[in-house]
Amino acid sequence: MKTEVKIAEFKSRLSAYLRSVRQGQEIVIKDRETPIARLTPYRAGGNRLGSKPATGSLKELDALFERAARPKTLKPADLEEASRETKKEYLDKWPL
Repeated sequence: MKTEVKIAEFKSRLSAYLRSVRQGQEIVIKDRETPIARLTPYRAGGNRLGSKPATGSLKELDALFERAARPKTLKPADLEEASRETKKEYLDKWPL
């Protein structure tokens, strides 16, 4: 179960709220009506991100990247044309 509390009340009753958290309750701290923080019980060794053992070698990974399609590289002329088109589209919106 979670409890929502405003900052001033949280500050004035900090010890009581910490006891609640220690017992497993979650506290959401609000600035007026906007939630700004969540206080949850500490769990030792509770990683948020799990890890998996490797299933292949680095050589296999390198080979996978070698086979992957490479993105098309831009030439300076391509960039200049794209810039010109963008400027034209922008200026067309504003009548002179």
